[in-house]
Amino acid sequence: MTGNKRMKFGKSARADGGFTLIELMIVVVIISILAAIAYPAYQQYARETKRADAHAALLRIATLQEKFFSNNNGYTTSTTALGYAANPAASNDGYWAVSVTSAGVAASFTLTAVPAGGHVDAPCASITLTSAGLRGPAACW
Repeated sequence: MTGNKRMKFGKSARADGGFTLIELMIVVVIISILAAIAYPAYQQYARETKRADAHAALLRIATLQEKFFSNNNGYTTSTTALGYAANPAASNDGYWAVSVTSAGVAASFTLTAVPAGGHVDAPCASITLTSAGLRGPAACW
């Protein structure tokens, strides 16, 4: 029996099905490298998704402004006149607050979406759409 015990102690760790510390550290390094590459890409994807929420809100309010214009022969400066509960109006997901400004006797309008609800988007702190269809800044559309 003592011969069997000697043989068991003489086996390598790999024969017992375990991993060495070096192997585990290599796996940790590989996972860290993959995470360092994937996380910034995910953040950019999330920013662009939230910008799509602003785009949808701006286009929806622009459509309501055109409807308001056809009924009242002018644009409004309040989103409450367009059927929203608050002025400025919140986007569908709540990441943006959209306000309306008019020029002159409400012959044109500019819609401005700014981050709201704790959402921060430094490159696109303000996204605009005018009654002429001009969009800005270009990098945010």
